[in-house]
Amino acid sequence: MKAIVHREYGPPAVARLEEIDEPVAKDDEILVKVRAAGVNPLDWHYVRGTPYFGRLGMGLFRPESIRAGVDFAGTVEAVGRNVTQFKPGDDVFGGRTGAFAEYVTVRADRAVVAKPPNVSFEEAAAVPIAATTALQGLRKGGIRPGMKVLVNGASGGVGTFAVQIAKAFGAEVTGVSSTHNLELVRSIGADRVIDYTRADFTTAGPRYDLIFDTVGNHSFLECRKALQRDGVYVGVGGPSGKWIAPLDGMLRTAAVAPFVSQKVVMFLAELNKADLATLANLMEAGKVKPVIDRRYRLADASEAIAYVEKGHARGKVIVTIEDDGGAATHNAAMAVAGLEGSGASDVAVLLLIAAVIVLPVIAAFALNRRYQRAHPGKRPYRWGYYVSLMSLVGGIAFGLVLDAGVPAVVACAAFYALLALFFALRRRWAWVALTVLTFNPIAWIAN
Repeated sequence: MKAIVHREYGPPAVARLEEIDEPVAKDDEILVKVRAAGVNPLDWHYVRGTPYFGRLGMGLFRPESIRAGVDFAGTVEAVGRNVTQFKPGDDVFGGRTGAFAEYVTVRADRAVVAKPPNVSFEEAAAVPIAATTALQGLRKGGIRPGMKVLVNGASGGVGTFAVQIAKAFGAEVTGVSSTHNLELVRSIGADRVIDYTRADFTTAGPRYDLIFDTVGNHSFLECRKALQRDGVYVGVGGPSGKWIAPLDGMLRTAAVAPFVSQKVVMFLAELNKADLATLANLMEAGKVKPVIDRRYRLADASEAIAYVEKGHARGKVIVTIEDDGGAATHNAAMAVAGLEGSGASDVAVLLLIAAVIVLPVIAAFALNRRYQRAHPGKRPYRWGYYVSLMSLVGGIAFGLVLDAGVPAVVACAAFYALLALFFALRRRWAWVALTVLTFNPIAWIAN
């Protein structure tokens, strides 16, 4: 079958059309003939391997999963022997890595549901990640009838769904977008629109019960000026970067959250069958209608990814699956032309490894040698306290990453602080625990 694969990190052009083996459904899976696939920012992040921090899970120098795309809509081609809820011929939509292909397999009990008959394949393919993010974010924000909601980035993929879903829940919605997109935001149900090129919602206007921020172009401290005292800020996006962004912005927001009256919600959406079913019902009832900006052929998926990366899409971008003929050769040529720069990202990762592993080792040796010269015959106990501080900061950072709020931060910080304390007291078991849990080179060198 034809599928989009990326065997190295780099610009979108490294994602190219190839012939690969058609997957076979396992006992608990269904085989879906893909008719359309949705493009998300997640796709270009995976193709580029950014932020580099994320390569700890994606693959350090080469992607562990070479298949691209997640959102799909299509027709069930075959079912595993243990599957009872679907049959060949059923139209479905959902999420599964490798959606930019003619076929995809997905577990029947996971993120896949029946497509409403009044919804096209292209519309259904636009839904999974973006609409689920909007639905889960609004729920975490406590959406309810009569609530005043502001959606920052209302014309984007997640934003267009957030406006419609908030309206479906009975909220009064204000959408923030550029001049060019104001009419679009009005057309999908926004009660009020703000042109961000002419007005700043954080400094003027009413206060809102909930701010749903898909852009992250204002800090939380700025946004809270537009929130009610007991309001909720839900952040689902932010400026991207090569190293850790947008995680750094999320961490800064989470760091100040315990000291303000407003509630802060930072999360990553999780695809699941129940939420997809809810979205299917909203679409079938006509309360949510996906906004589609552009359509691309499967052979041109790299162009679709590049367009989404620019950040100017109005609604969603769709890849349609059809007979692409000899397009693989054309796409491969584009990929070769776009390989420039992919090696630079590998160099950057090497520099990152040097910064977090090699340099601390050198520093630890140098500091220990200096201490021993100043105190002949004494072991460098003092560096245990340096490790204590590092471990405490690491524990707080780890707690912030968890989706459990302040309790997780306190628990992780206390746990690491306790280990660091026993390390400073020269307890060998604490040294072993810190070394294993943090791979902290200073811990084993200093000891």
